Amino acid sequence: MKESEFNPEGKRAPQERVHLREGIPPMSGELVDTAKGNPELEALRENMDEDGETHWVDFEGGDLEALEAEGFKDAGMGSYLISPIGERNWFSDRYMSCTGVVAIGRDVSTGREISFLSHQDPNYFVDGDKEKAETFARELNSSLEELKARSENDSVEVLLVGGNFNPKAANAGGYRHDQYKKSIQALNQIIQETTGFVPKVLAGPNNHVGSETVVVVETQKRKIWIDRDKQLPEFDQPYLASDIDEVEKKW
Repeated sequence: MKESEFNPEGKRAPQERVHLREGIPPMSGELVDTAKGNPELEALRENMDEDGETHWVDFEGGDLEALEAEGFKDAGMGSYLISPIGERNWFSDRYMSCTGVVAIGRDVSTGREISFLSHQDPNYFVDGDKEKAETFARELNSSLEELKARSENDSVEVLLVGGNFNPKAANAGGYRHDQYKKSIQALNQIIQETTGFVPKVLAGPNNHVGSETVVVVETQKRKIWIDRDKQLPEFDQPYLASDIDEVEKKW
């Protein structure tokens, strides 16, 4: 499908994959086994702790008033938290049933990479009421549109992270089997409508229900770190969000 192809209804038909111009590397990812750790990741986290800027997309315990003053978006505790767009690195922890969106582009003015990271709860944007779903979609769309406007052409890429899924686990303690798939489908729709392409999921969901995933965005390297318990190989594979039905059969 060519980028200029449109569907009969006049809407831009989604590309199967993002198109990045020459000289823009695709985002890379690195999986870290929490039990083993990684010295490079640990040093990166330490540097973020010491530079005086806010890097933590603190979904569960953040001071929302202070975060909002810095440009973070939310709809109250337990809804979603979307970082501002900037050159800095980001991290967020306690991704369990929650998912995240990572978006990176190259600033048209500076030539440096800019990014944002989100952390959203499916109980709000998937299983909440229509108004909540629309509020989250509008806020995520706004961040994506801003990133596109500030970035060079064909330099924006979007990845999905986080989530828990284990068909053998009980639907208890805040975990529900269907929320991961519904989250990916909802995010895919929002991102397609805004960017024209299908986002990639950097790695499958955390199969150890009840354990967290930590995500670190190394913006200038266009690199995403995923720190979580060791998984079965099939849960570590990337996939296109539009392929969730087929991929789910392997889990």
